[in-house]
Amino acid sequence: MAKDATSGATSLVSRPMVIEGEISGDENLHVDGRVKGIIRLTGDLFVGVGGVVEAEIDARNVIIQGTVTGKVLARRQLEVQPSGRFNGECTAASYEIREGAVFEGVSRMITSAQPDNLTPAPSAQKSNNQP
Repeated sequence: MAKDATSGATSLVSRPMVIEGEISGDENLHVDGRVKGIIRLTGDLFVGVGGVVEAEIDARNVIIQGTVTGKVLARRQLEVQPSGRFNGECTAASYEIREGAVFEGVSRMITSAQPDNLTPAPSAQKSNNQP
């Protein structure tokens, strides 16, 4: 996937880090640790092999090598690489799910008729019960 330059900067959540809450910014984010909460970026989200994200996500591109659970709005592309695992609901302009990757959930496409200023749907009430 070709990456666009945002501010040219990438923030890192390293392997031993655990963050709960809201993360927002105008740059890219690389997660090798654990993040739980809300992530809103104008840049890309990259979840490394050891990364675990449980969040409502709004980012330009979302690239998954680790594990992502939650509701995702990828304004351009969601890419799940061979070591990646996605479980949840995703809306994206395009999808790339590589051989060996796991995608469990619901996917929706952003069409060219939809405005670029989509807002994520309200979060569903959290429950430990699976349907």
